[in-house]
Amino acid sequence: MSFPLVVLGAGASLDFLKRNEYPDHEPDLDQYIPPLTDRLFDGTKFHEILARYQEMNQLVAYIRVKLRGENLKTFETILTDLYLEKVKLDKGLYVSFMALLYYISELFGTITEKYYRPHNNYGALLKMLSFSGNKAVFVNFNYDLLLEKSLGKSEITTVDELISGELPVIKIHGGYNWYWRRIVNAWGDEKKNSYQLSLNFAEGLFQSNQDKSKWELVLPKSKTPWRMPAYGRDFMSAYSYHPSLALPITGKNNYVCPEQHILYLKQLLGSIDRIIIIGWKLGDPFLKDLIVEELNKRNVSIAFVGHSKAQNIVNELDEKLKTNIKLIDDKGFSNFLSSDEGERFIYDEKV
Repeated sequence: MSFPLVVLGAGASLDFLKRNEYPDHEPDLDQYIPPLTDRLFDGTKFHEILARYQEMNQLVAYIRVKLRGENLKTFETILTDLYLEKVKLDKGLYVSFMALLYYISELFGTITEKYYRPHNNYGALLKMLSFSGNKAVFVNFNYDLLLEKSLGKSEITTVDELISGELPVIKIHGGYNWYWRRIVNAWGDEKKNSYQLSLNFAEGLFQSNQDKSKWELVLPKSKTPWRMPAYGRDFMSAYSYHPSLALPITGKNNYVCPEQHILYLKQLLGSIDRIIIIGWKLGDPFLKDLIVEELNKRNVSIAFVGHSKAQNIVNELDEKLKTNIKLIDDKGFSNFLSSDEGERFIYDEKV
Protein backbone atom coordinates (compact mmCIF):
# COMPACT_ATOMS: atom_id res chain seq x y z
CA MET A 1 0.00 0.00 0.00
CA SER A 2 1.39 3.40 -0.99
CA PHE A 3 0.70 6.70 0.73
CA PRO A 4 1.94 9.52 -1.50
CA LEU A 5 2.03 13.24 -0.93
CA VAL A 6 0.83 14.71 -4.24
CA VAL A 7 1.72 18.37 -4.77
CA LEU A 8 -0.12 20.15 -7.58
CA GLY A 9 1.03 23.42 -9.10
CA ALA A 10 -0.20 25.43 -12.08
CA GLY A 11 1.36 22.96 -14.52
CA ALA A 12 -1.01 20.23 -13.30
CA SER A 13 -4.09 22.32 -14.18
CA LEU A 14 -2.50 23.34 -17.48
CA ASP A 15 -2.12 19.65 -18.39
CA PHE A 16 -5.49 18.64 -16.91
CA LEU A 17 -6.80 17.48 -20.30
CA LYS A 18 -5.34 16.06 -23.50
CA ARG A 19 -7.25 18.52 -25.62
CA ASN A 20 -6.72 16.65 -28.90
CA GLU A 21 -8.91 13.86 -27.47
CA TYR A 22 -11.98 16.12 -27.55
CA PRO A 23 -14.19 16.52 -30.62
CA ASP A 24 -13.93 19.34 -33.11
CA HIS A 25 -17.22 20.83 -31.92
CA GLU A 26 -15.42 22.18 -28.82
CA PRO A 27 -13.21 24.78 -30.52
CA ASP A 28 -13.44 27.16 -27.55
CA LEU A 29 -11.86 24.71 -25.12
CA ASP A 30 -8.44 26.32 -25.50
CA GLN A 31 -9.96 29.63 -24.39
CA TYR A 32 -10.25 28.29 -20.86
CA ILE A 33 -6.92 26.51 -20.38
CA PRO A 34 -5.82 27.39 -16.83
CA PRO A 35 -2.96 29.86 -17.25
CA LEU A 36 0.48 29.66 -15.72
CA THR A 37 1.02 32.69 -13.50
CA ASP A 38 2.87 34.71 -16.13
CA ARG A 39 -0.21 34.43 -18.38
CA LEU A 40 -2.66 35.55 -15.70
CA PHE A 41 -3.30 38.81 -17.55
CA ASP A 42 -3.56 37.27 -21.02
CA GLY A 43 -5.66 39.85 -22.85
CA THR A 44 -6.11 37.59 -25.87
CA LYS A 45 -8.15 35.17 -23.78
CA PHE A 46 -9.40 36.89 -20.63
CA HIS A 47 -10.09 40.42 -21.87
CA GLU A 48 -13.80 40.37 -20.96
CA ILE A 49 -13.07 39.48 -17.34
CA LEU A 50 -10.10 41.86 -17.18
CA ALA A 51 -12.33 44.70 -18.40
CA ARG A 52 -14.56 44.35 -15.34
CA TYR A 53 -11.74 45.27 -12.95
CA GLN A 54 -10.66 48.71 -14.08
CA GLU A 55 -9.23 49.46 -10.65
CA MET A 56 -6.24 47.28 -11.54
CA ASN A 57 -5.67 48.64 -15.06
CA GLN A 58 -2.41 50.36 -14.15
CA LEU A 59 -1.23 47.33 -12.18
CA VAL A 60 -1.85 45.09 -15.20
CA ALA A 61 -0.02 47.50 -17.50
CA TYR A 62 2.95 47.73 -15.13
CA ILE A 63 3.30 43.96 -14.73
CA ARG A 64 2.96 43.33 -18.46
CA VAL A 65 5.76 45.82 -19.15
CA LYS A 66 8.03 44.25 -16.55
CA LEU A 67 7.41 40.76 -17.90
CA ARG A 68 8.65 41.97 -21.28
CA GLY A 69 11.90 43.21 -19.75
CA GLU A 70 15.30 41.70 -20.46
CA ASN A 71 15.86 40.73 -16.82
CA LEU A 72 13.28 37.89 -17.11
CA LYS A 73 11.49 38.61 -13.85
CA THR A 74 8.57 36.35 -12.99
CA PHE A 75 5.05 37.49 -12.23
CA GLU A 76 5.52 36.46 -8.60
CA THR A 77 8.77 38.42 -8.27
CA ILE A 78 7.22 41.58 -9.73
CA LEU A 79 4.07 41.38 -7.60
CA THR A 80 6.07 40.65 -4.45
CA ASP A 81 8.12 43.81 -4.98
CA LEU A 82 4.93 45.80 -5.49
CA TYR A 83 3.26 44.33 -2.41
CA LEU A 84 6.21 44.64 -0.03
CA GLU A 85 8.05 47.70 -1.33
CA LYS A 86 6.24 49.81 -3.93
CA VAL A 87 3.07 49.98 -1.82
CA LYS A 88 5.02 52.09 0.68
CA LEU A 89 5.26 54.73 -2.05
CA ASP A 90 1.75 54.28 -3.45
CA LYS A 91 -1.00 53.26 -1.03
CA GLY A 92 -3.41 53.14 -3.94
CA LEU A 93 -1.89 49.79 -4.85
CA TYR A 94 -3.99 48.21 -2.10
CA VAL A 95 -7.11 48.92 -4.15
CA SER A 96 -5.47 47.24 -7.16
CA PHE A 97 -4.50 44.22 -5.05
CA MET A 98 -8.09 43.86 -3.83
CA ALA A 99 -9.39 44.09 -7.40
CA LEU A 100 -6.83 41.44 -8.35
CA LEU A 101 -8.25 39.02 -5.76
CA TYR A 102 -11.75 39.46 -7.19
CA TYR A 103 -10.39 39.03 -10.72
CA ILE A 104 -8.62 35.79 -9.74
CA SER A 105 -11.81 34.54 -8.11
CA GLU A 106 -13.95 35.19 -11.19
CA LEU A 107 -11.30 33.98 -13.64
CA PHE A 108 -10.74 30.61 -12.01
CA GLY A 109 -14.44 30.16 -11.31
CA THR A 110 -15.04 30.58 -15.04
CA ILE A 111 -12.18 28.22 -15.90
CA THR A 112 -13.50 25.56 -13.55
CA GLU A 113 -16.99 25.80 -15.05
CA LYS A 114 -15.94 25.93 -18.70
CA TYR A 115 -12.84 23.70 -18.78
CA TYR A 116 -13.82 20.75 -16.61
CA ARG A 117 -14.45 17.45 -18.39
CA PRO A 118 -15.08 14.21 -16.44
CA HIS A 119 -12.46 12.21 -18.39
CA ASN A 120 -9.30 13.94 -17.23
CA ASN A 121 -5.82 13.34 -15.84
CA TYR A 122 -6.90 13.68 -12.22
CA GLY A 123 -9.39 10.87 -12.79
CA ALA A 124 -6.62 8.65 -14.17
CA LEU A 125 -4.40 9.51 -11.20
CA LEU A 126 -7.20 8.65 -8.75
CA LYS A 127 -7.73 5.29 -10.44
CA MET A 128 -4.01 4.50 -10.13
CA LEU A 129 -4.16 5.40 -6.44
CA SER A 130 -7.03 2.95 -6.03
CA PHE A 131 -4.70 0.10 -7.08
CA SER A 132 -2.88 0.43 -3.78
CA GLY A 133 -5.19 1.42 -0.97
CA ASN A 134 -6.84 4.57 -2.34
CA LYS A 135 -4.84 6.74 0.02
CA ALA A 136 -2.98 10.00 -0.54
CA VAL A 137 -2.75 13.57 0.70
CA PHE A 138 -3.02 16.36 -1.86
CA VAL A 139 -1.48 19.79 -1.50
CA ASN A 140 -3.11 21.91 -4.19
CA PHE A 141 -1.74 25.37 -4.96
CA ASN A 142 -4.33 26.03 -7.67
CA TYR A 143 -7.26 28.42 -7.30
CA ASP A 144 -9.45 26.34 -9.61
CA LEU A 145 -11.56 23.38 -8.42
CA LEU A 146 -10.61 20.93 -11.17
CA LEU A 147 -9.14 18.47 -8.67
CA GLU A 148 -11.98 18.93 -6.21
CA LYS A 149 -14.60 18.30 -8.92
CA SER A 150 -12.75 15.11 -9.87
CA LEU A 151 -12.79 14.05 -6.22
CA GLY A 152 -16.46 14.91 -5.73
CA LYS A 153 -15.55 17.66 -3.29
CA SER A 154 -16.62 20.69 -5.28
CA GLU A 155 -20.09 20.96 -3.70
CA ILE A 156 -18.96 20.97 -0.09
CA THR A 157 -20.48 23.55 2.25
CA THR A 158 -17.51 24.05 4.62
CA VAL A 159 -13.78 24.29 3.96
CA ASP A 160 -13.04 21.64 6.59
CA GLU A 161 -14.76 19.00 4.44
CA LEU A 162 -11.73 19.18 2.13
CA ILE A 163 -9.55 17.37 4.66
CA SER A 164 -12.02 14.58 5.38
CA GLY A 165 -11.71 11.01 4.12
CA GLU A 166 -8.77 9.04 2.73
CA LEU A 167 -7.91 11.67 0.11
CA PRO A 168 -7.67 14.99 1.98
CA VAL A 169 -6.90 18.19 0.08
CA ILE A 170 -4.96 21.08 1.57
CA LYS A 171 -5.52 24.16 -0.60
CA ILE A 172 -2.59 26.28 0.49
CA HIS A 173 -3.60 29.40 -1.47
CA GLY A 174 -7.37 28.94 -1.19
CA GLY A 175 -9.98 28.32 -3.86
CA TYR A 176 -11.87 30.71 -6.10
CA ASN A 177 -15.04 30.12 -4.05
CA TRP A 178 -13.42 30.88 -0.68
CA TYR A 179 -14.63 34.14 0.87
CA TRP A 180 -14.15 36.01 4.07
CA ARG A 181 -17.49 37.18 5.41
CA ARG A 182 -17.19 40.14 7.71
CA ILE A 183 -19.61 42.44 9.50
CA VAL A 184 -19.64 46.04 8.29
CA ASN A 185 -21.39 49.19 9.39
CA ALA A 186 -24.24 49.42 6.91
CA TRP A 187 -25.43 52.89 7.88
CA GLY A 188 -25.32 54.85 4.65
CA ASP A 189 -23.65 51.99 2.76
CA GLU A 190 -26.62 49.68 2.35
CA LYS A 191 -26.69 50.20 -1.42
CA LYS A 192 -23.02 49.37 -1.93
CA ASN A 193 -22.02 45.84 -2.87
CA SER A 194 -19.22 43.86 -1.27
CA TYR A 195 -16.78 44.72 -4.05
CA GLN A 196 -17.26 48.45 -3.53
CA LEU A 197 -16.99 48.11 0.24
CA SER A 198 -13.83 46.02 -0.04
CA LEU A 199 -12.17 48.54 -2.33
CA ASN A 200 -13.06 51.32 0.10
CA PHE A 201 -11.30 49.51 2.95
CA ALA A 202 -8.64 47.68 0.92
CA GLU A 203 -5.60 48.93 2.84
CA GLY A 204 -7.02 47.88 6.19
CA LEU A 205 -8.12 44.47 4.91
CA PHE A 206 -4.57 43.69 3.78
CA GLN A 207 -2.89 44.77 7.02
CA SER A 208 -1.25 41.87 8.85
CA ASN A 209 -2.45 43.24 12.20
CA GLN A 210 -6.07 43.22 11.07
CA ASP A 211 -8.36 41.65 13.67
CA LYS A 212 -9.88 38.66 11.88
CA SER A 213 -11.51 37.16 14.95
CA LYS A 214 -14.97 38.16 13.70
CA TRP A 215 -14.37 37.11 10.09
CA GLU A 216 -15.85 33.83 8.86
CA LEU A 217 -14.35 31.68 6.10
CA VAL A 218 -17.35 30.65 4.01
CA LEU A 219 -18.26 29.01 0.71
CA PRO A 220 -21.27 31.08 -0.44
CA LYS A 221 -23.93 29.42 -2.57
CA SER A 222 -23.92 32.40 -4.89
CA LYS A 223 -21.12 32.33 -7.45
CA THR A 224 -20.75 36.11 -7.16
CA PRO A 225 -21.77 37.12 -3.60
CA TRP A 226 -19.72 40.28 -3.89
CA ARG A 227 -22.04 41.69 -6.56
CA MET A 228 -25.00 41.76 -4.22
CA PRO A 229 -25.67 44.82 -2.06
CA ALA A 230 -24.44 44.35 1.48
CA TYR A 231 -27.47 42.75 3.07
CA GLY A 232 -28.79 43.31 6.55
CA ARG A 233 -27.56 41.38 9.52
CA ASP A 234 -29.46 43.69 11.82
CA PHE A 235 -30.59 47.30 11.73
CA MET A 236 -27.09 48.82 11.88
CA SER A 237 -24.82 46.22 10.28
CA ALA A 238 -24.50 43.99 7.24
CA TYR A 239 -22.38 41.17 5.83
CA SER A 240 -19.73 41.89 3.23
CA TYR A 241 -17.61 39.38 1.29
CA HIS A 242 -14.08 39.50 -0.12
CA PRO A 243 -12.04 36.60 -1.55
CA SER A 244 -9.95 34.52 0.81
CA LEU A 245 -7.11 33.94 -1.64
CA ALA A 246 -3.36 34.26 -1.35
CA LEU A 247 -1.89 36.78 -3.76
CA PRO A 248 0.63 35.11 -6.13
CA ILE A 249 3.67 36.42 -4.27
CA THR A 250 6.62 34.69 -2.65
CA GLY A 251 6.89 34.38 1.10
CA LYS A 252 7.12 31.74 3.76
CA ASN A 253 3.76 32.50 5.36
CA ASN A 254 1.83 33.14 2.17
CA TYR A 255 -1.01 30.71 2.79
CA VAL A 256 -4.68 31.25 3.59
CA CYS A 257 -5.94 27.77 4.44
CA PRO A 258 -7.01 27.32 8.08
CA GLU A 259 -4.28 26.64 10.61
CA GLN A 260 -5.83 23.27 11.47
CA HIS A 261 -5.30 22.20 7.84
CA ILE A 262 -1.60 23.02 8.15
CA LEU A 263 -1.38 21.09 11.42
CA TYR A 264 -3.13 18.13 9.78
CA LEU A 265 -0.65 18.23 6.90
CA LYS A 266 2.30 18.23 9.30
CA GLN A 267 0.75 15.27 11.12
CA LEU A 268 0.37 13.29 7.88
CA LEU A 269 3.85 14.01 6.56
CA GLY A 270 5.36 11.45 8.91
CA SER A 271 3.28 8.71 7.25
CA ILE A 272 3.80 9.47 3.57
CA ASP A 273 6.13 7.07 1.71
CA ARG A 274 6.70 8.99 -1.54
CA ILE A 275 6.23 12.48 -2.98
CA ILE A 276 4.83 13.29 -6.42
CA ILE A 277 5.33 16.90 -7.52
CA ILE A 278 3.31 17.87 -10.60
CA GLY A 279 3.68 21.26 -12.22
CA TRP A 280 5.09 22.96 -9.09
CA LYS A 281 8.47 24.67 -9.23
CA LEU A 282 9.09 24.33 -5.46
CA GLY A 283 8.90 28.11 -5.25
CA ASP A 284 6.79 28.19 -2.09
CA PRO A 285 9.28 28.27 0.82
CA PHE A 286 6.69 27.14 3.36
CA LEU A 287 5.93 23.73 1.83
CA LYS A 288 9.46 23.32 0.52
CA ASP A 289 10.85 23.70 4.06
CA LEU A 290 8.29 21.22 5.41
CA ILE A 291 9.37 18.65 2.83
CA VAL A 292 13.08 19.19 3.50
CA GLU A 293 12.46 18.87 7.23
CA GLU A 294 10.81 15.49 6.66
CA LEU A 295 13.60 14.37 4.30
CA ASN A 296 16.14 15.16 7.00
CA LYS A 297 14.45 12.51 9.16
CA ARG A 298 14.23 9.75 6.54
CA ASN A 299 14.64 8.99 2.85
CA VAL A 300 11.52 9.49 0.75
CA SER A 301 11.58 9.08 -3.02
CA ILE A 302 10.36 12.02 -5.11
CA ALA A 303 9.00 12.13 -8.64
CA PHE A 304 9.30 15.57 -10.24
CA VAL A 305 6.90 16.12 -13.14
CA GLY A 306 7.26 19.23 -15.29
CA HIS A 307 7.96 20.29 -18.83
CA SER A 308 11.07 21.13 -20.83
CA LYS A 309 12.83 23.01 -17.99
CA ALA A 310 12.25 20.33 -15.35
CA GLN A 311 15.89 19.29 -15.22
CA ASN A 312 17.02 22.92 -14.87
CA ILE A 313 14.72 23.37 -11.88
CA VAL A 314 16.04 20.20 -10.26
CA ASN A 315 19.64 21.30 -10.82
CA GLU A 316 19.02 24.43 -8.75
CA LEU A 317 17.42 22.65 -5.79
CA ASP A 318 18.91 22.11 -2.36
CA GLU A 319 21.13 19.03 -2.29
CA LYS A 320 18.77 17.18 0.05
CA LEU A 321 15.85 17.57 -2.32
CA LYS A 322 17.93 16.80 -5.40
CA THR A 323 19.28 13.58 -3.85
CA ASN A 324 15.77 12.25 -3.16
CA ILE A 325 14.42 12.88 -6.66
CA LYS A 326 14.37 9.44 -8.28
CA LEU A 327 12.25 10.22 -11.32
CA ILE A 328 12.15 13.31 -13.53
CA ASP A 329 9.51 13.58 -16.24
CA ASP A 330 10.07 16.63 -18.43
CA LYS A 331 7.14 15.91 -20.74
CA GLY A 332 4.36 16.78 -18.34
CA PHE A 333 1.49 15.32 -16.33
CA SER A 334 -0.09 13.43 -19.25
CA ASN A 335 3.16 11.70 -20.14
CA PHE A 336 3.87 10.79 -16.51
CA LEU A 337 0.52 9.05 -16.20
CA SER A 338 0.79 7.21 -19.51
CA SER A 339 4.31 5.92 -18.87
CA ASP A 340 4.76 2.60 -17.07
CA GLU A 341 7.53 4.13 -14.96
CA GLY A 342 5.23 6.94 -13.81
CA GLU A 343 2.38 4.59 -12.97
CA ARG A 344 4.68 2.31 -11.00
CA PHE A 345 5.95 5.25 -8.98
CA ILE A 346 2.39 6.04 -7.89
CA TYR A 347 1.57 2.70 -6.31
CA ASP A 348 4.51 0.28 -6.43
CA GLU A 349 5.52 -0.71 -2.88
CA LYS A 350 9.20 -0.91 -3.90
CA VAL A 351 9.57 2.80 -4.75
